[in-house]
Amino acid sequence: MPRTTITLSEERYRALKKVAASRGLTMTEVVDRALELAGVNTSESVREMLAEAGRRAGVSDEEAMDLALRETGAEREQRVAAESGGQSSPGPSSAPE
Repeated sequence: MPRTTITLSEERYRALKKVAASRGLTMTEVVDRALELAGVNTSESVREMLAEAGRRAGVSDEEAMDLALRETGAEREQRVAAESGGQSSPGPSSAPE
């Protein structure tokens, strides 16, 4: 497993250490779980989530992946539009003739 160094305030470090001890986890496990909750997932865990969602919805893995890709693309477009004040750059089809 790769190692990395992060810089935390003393207060956050103590809080992390306290949470880890109270839950019987290592600080690495607490950080790893927090990253997952923040949406930072490995490609393997994403595939597992999609497979489970597909089973629950009664669709194939391929259909679940297609839906996830479409929804992710739509969400990204909405975020970009919101961040740019709702204005998107005109595409080739909207150029003046």
